[in-house]
Amino acid sequence: MITFGIYCLTAVINLVSALLFKETLRKITKCCLMPALLVFYILNAGQIDFLVIAALVFSCAGDVLLINKDKQVFFRLGLAAFLLSHVFYIIAFLTMAGSLNITVLIISAATAVPVVLVLLKLLNASPQMRIPVIVYAIIIVVMSLCALQLMLAYPVFAGILIFAASLVYIFSDTFMAYLLFNGKPKYFNFITMLPYIIAQGGIIIGLVIGFGG
Repeated sequence: MITFGIYCLTAVINLVSALLFKETLRKITKCCLMPALLVFYILNAGQIDFLVIAALVFSCAGDVLLINKDKQVFFRLGLAAFLLSHVFYIIAFLTMAGSLNITVLIISAATAVPVVLVLLKLLNASPQMRIPVIVYAIIIVVMSLCALQLMLAYPVFAGILIFAASLVYIFSDTFMAYLLFNGKPKYFNFITMLPYIIAQGGIIIGLVIGFGG
């Protein structure tokens, strides 16, 4: 678990540098977060899933691109990178689950529709960003629904942790988008990175301890 400790240390340095407005250190450690988590996954997962690796690689790309999130082109590219990351998580979760609980799928999907609509209303995205944000909101909610299916297939701590982390991920991305479109507060980088770090770490820890082979 030493490698996960490196991830946690990198996260702490990133968060502290965000609080102290040490921008160079914050940007460097932000770019190091997913590589540290990837090393932890590779070294500790008995059976490596390349879908999970792809999800972390695209998350890393998203982190790097969103360093310049104030520029629309980088924001769009970062959004695309994270969207692909969620797609790989979706495929990985469904593959691990093996089968679907159709009843829960129908109920959760029906519940997700108004949730997505409320999220889009709250975000108040600009007209040119509305379509990308809608697509992203749908994909991240689908990712969480697939994590729910995984939890139902494996109702143990690991499955519960992955699903809980997916919910934190929805909160993280929604909160960040809301602040971007409605005005960034002073400690924007700290309050948006904290739930993101928890979400990614929770998903990978759950995958390692429950589905690592």
